[in-house]
Amino acid sequence: MTALDPSLTPQAQSVIYWKQIDAFQLPEDKYDTWVLFAVTEGRFRYAIAGQTGEAGFGDLVLCPPRTTFAREVVEPLTFHFYRFDWIGGDGKSGLPDAVRLTIRDHARLVSNYVYLNRLGSRPDGAARHPLAAHILRDLWQLCCLEETPLAADARTPAKEDADAMGKAARIIRREACGKLVMKELAASLGLSPVQFTRKFQSVFGQSPIDYLTELRIREAQTLLLETRLTLDQIAERCGYDSGFYLSRIFAKRMRVSPAAYRKANRI
Repeated sequence: MTALDPSLTPQAQSVIYWKQIDAFQLPEDKYDTWVLFAVTEGRFRYAIAGQTGEAGFGDLVLCPPRTTFAREVVEPLTFHFYRFDWIGGDGKSGLPDAVRLTIRDHARLVSNYVYLNRLGSRPDGAARHPLAAHILRDLWQLCCLEETPLAADARTPAKEDADAMGKAARIIRREACGKLVMKELAASLGLSPVQFTRKFQSVFGQSPIDYLTELRIREAQTLLLETRLTLDQIAERCGYDSGFYLSRIFAKRMRVSPAAYRKANRI
């Protein structure tokens, strides 16, 4: 795989948010620009320029201009569809030759997708907000950063571990705001809690509990700003037993209480 060039910048032309599709309208297509599918939920098979595989959360699938992009939904698919061009670089090297790039920093990725999801639900035209273009650039820089020697120093997990932990992460995202029990999740994967934590940490760079907490706090932030629910009601919707416990976790993570966060950020 050719080394990625961080001096290259993807310049977004448009982005569309597709939610819970069961099938693509066209099983294959060609585009006159680069395109990228950033998957937030579900999975799909792809075939591009002789490369085939499956993509899910954490994967970015890129297709060069005038290249056949064959695709098939495997699980109901939610994704952001970017059309873009490249600027910068020398124009001859640093372009990705792999059609699928995988981001391991799921906490950062979830944060980016939360903002993109909000933009995608706004009236027509809002999806071209400069923030959507900024997030595309951030996704590319994350790919470049994770390729650096500093990131590569971490031992690459075995494919079996990566696949199993990818499945675990999907379950955590799906059940994050319910009564998820990590011990039971570990057992369903044939692992002890200690083994599960170690393998998850190796793949994603954070413990499964930290990953779960990140998702719940993101949801709490959204509910604090977009609803008038009480803290106890928000806690229930985020998988916590009480508003008091949510307040403790929220303040520890955000360095501000839920009430102060709501007051400072609501308009």
